[in-house]
Amino acid sequence: MHTARLLAIAAALLAGLGAGACGPSGGGENGNNVNPRDGAVPSDATVIGDSAVGWDVARTDAMEGCDPRNFILQQAPPPAVMLVVDRSGSMLEPGSTGFSRWQELQNAMDVVLAQFASQIQFGLLMYPTGDQCQTPPAQLPPGLFHGAPILHYLSTAQPAGGTPTAAALRNAGQTLKDMAPGQTHFMILATDGAPNCNYLNQLPCACSLSNSAYCCTNYPGACTASQLCLDDDETLQVLIGLGTSGVETFVIGLDGTQEYVETLNAMALAGGRPQTGGATSYYAATNQTELTQALQSIAGSVLSCIIYLEEPPDFPDYVTIYVDGHEVPRDTSRQNGWDYTHPELTEIELFGQACETLQDGDPHQVTATFACVIN
Repeated sequence: MHTARLLAIAAALLAGLGAGACGPSGGGENGNNVNPRDGAVPSDATVIGDSAVGWDVARTDAMEGCDPRNFILQQAPPPAVMLVVDRSGSMLEPGSTGFSRWQELQNAMDVVLAQFASQIQFGLLMYPTGDQCQTPPAQLPPGLFHGAPILHYLSTAQPAGGTPTAAALRNAGQTLKDMAPGQTHFMILATDGAPNCNYLNQLPCACSLSNSAYCCTNYPGACTASQLCLDDDETLQVLIGLGTSGVETFVIGLDGTQEYVETLNAMALAGGRPQTGGATSYYAATNQTELTQALQSIAGSVLSCIIYLEEPPDFPDYVTIYVDGHEVPRDTSRQNGWDYTHPELTEIELFGQACETLQDGDPHQVTATFACVIN
């Protein structure tokens, strides 16, 4: 019997087995081996016509030492995401539900933080501190199951002050860069206004408030301070700089940002993670439902569909991948299925529906069957 035929038999036999108790992409026998010399036909042998395709038709020393292996595979490590939340005074204005924008944001966060608690490391930086422009470091660095502490910080904070977005992004980005240099990390900026609080802006300047009459601190006199000037240039520079160091930013514009579509579009593009297929490059979320949906979409998109293997399979063409017990076909066109995405065959990526399943926030199990190693 040729080796290819033996492998086909092993693969068919393995397809009938459940996932074994093996470590992530590691070795280990599943304990279901049958000695080919004893002539037994296992109960899970595949039947083709009148013949059982199993160990009984492969009574040869070539099968001795065959090690059928099933693995529980692990996705890439949980991504780190900093939530950069605008805590300016305008967040006290009423939202679509009758609650304040601040309360609606907490309600949306509650849903998403629980949904992705075990899959995404969430951290928090809400800004400013006080009632002016002071910008804090992160209140909470990223970690798994951080829903409760994040909601505690949000629920005990009182919105006030300006919108020092550039400084807040810089501080949050530094937290991410410090935790794992060289890896790609993410920020989600949620704001209801345009960036300001840059005292170094030159005058005259564009106002950062929808009602320009109240832009200057000495209203109704001439503008003599740049605290409420639009700080778009500095914010874009910070976003671009963070992108070059591996920190990518999603931008959500809450109710109140309708006057600044151009600014937020530019910020979303500079952040490197613009919305695709929408009317704007940023995620426009003018009510609680839209905000929840935007957060869910963003959270799902940062979950990786890449599976790392400790070593390449002995027989790469005889690998079967399952998601929750359902076989995922190999698709070398990388549209809907799985394929190797590393030249050394140590990386598998899922595409299409299989990837979307892994990104829905529910727990899933990815398993693989590797063909026998023939001595």
